[in-house]
Amino acid sequence: MIIGSQMVASLQLPRTVFGAGALSCLDEELDGLGMRRPMLVTDRGITSVGLVDRVNAALKRRSAAAILNDVTENPLFSDADRGAALYRTSNCDGVIALGGGSVIDTAKYIALLATNPGSVSTYAGNPKAKPRRCAPLAVIPTTAGTGSEASPDAGIHPDAATASTGMSSSAIVPHLAMLDPELSLTLPPHLTAATGIDAISHCMEGYLSSRMLPFADALALDGIRRAMAAIRDATQRSGDLRARSEMMAAAYAGGVAISMGLGPAHAIAIACGDQGFHHGLLSGIGLVCSLDSVSRHAPDRAAAIAVALGLPPGASLSAAIADLMRTLNLPATLAELGYRAVDVSALGSRAHASPFNLNARYHPNAAEYKEMIQRSLDGMIGV
Repeated sequence: MIIGSQMVASLQLPRTVFGAGALSCLDEELDGLGMRRPMLVTDRGITSVGLVDRVNAALKRRSAAAILNDVTENPLFSDADRGAALYRTSNCDGVIALGGGSVIDTAKYIALLATNPGSVSTYAGNPKAKPRRCAPLAVIPTTAGTGSEASPDAGIHPDAATASTGMSSSAIVPHLAMLDPELSLTLPPHLTAATGIDAISHCMEGYLSSRMLPFADALALDGIRRAMAAIRDATQRSGDLRARSEMMAAAYAGGVAISMGLGPAHAIAIACGDQGFHHGLLSGIGLVCSLDSVSRHAPDRAAAIAVALGLPPGASLSAAIADLMRTLNLPATLAELGYRAVDVSALGSRAHASPFNLNARYHPNAAEYKEMIQRSLDGMIGV
């Protein structure tokens, strides 16, 4: 299935190729982007399981002019700045991202810096920046979680000990998204589960935002239903291509939902993102912390999510996500994760100040955020 680039109520999507074996279309699709000397951005794990070799084999009429293959799990400013320098010295004319959200977000900044002055710090965390459209960018996700292949967002860490910042701009929406579920078959169970929870968090928070885009709303609910039906099989049966396909579709839906904004769960996830824990885990824990509170401010939307989850009327959304995470052998609270808080009040203030509150239907104050975080640190569910 191929979906052309389109704008729906200010929603920008990449050209999207979806299905098992989609990678075989890569060379033809790059012709359409005019990409002759691509830079390949990936990480060592992807390289070690042979996926870089598969991409190179699909590049029949060109080869990568440069390869950045050591993007860190929680990407750093230095990863993207170093990649941008390599892009320029290698005379590249586009970027291919092969990997999960860390790789894709890093590639977004590299492609952005190919057409704009400055460094990552010029744009990340600077809402006043108005960059030009990035260089041709093709993304090939190997996980089903962040939805970065369909979103205008890119998160990145200033350094390894600092919580992430980022940007949201149509300038970094990829030009091409190739969704081949065969490339996710090597993902270990723990990461399959964690990235799947991340996809669910994007669908839920996008749907619960104050910004309503009917097309994105429909995809968000569909993504929740698909993920709930497939995440256990994808995690427990690594070779289940059907389940992997459903999760990849759900992740893409989550990327579209991000265009409507996120909310308190991601504010908490980013506030607690200073100790190197996987973002998907933190996003899920953020849902457990905040969903019941948000539901009271958006009862109709919460009821629609409950239906998508297969829950009876009035059931706790926070408890449902906690149960799902524990079924997948994931921690559902900061206590179970092993997060060590030095100053809970500071975490509450940081979450309250987060830009993720911008389109939230409910913006908790600092004291409310502190209470949510403290309850999670105490191993309690919801507020």
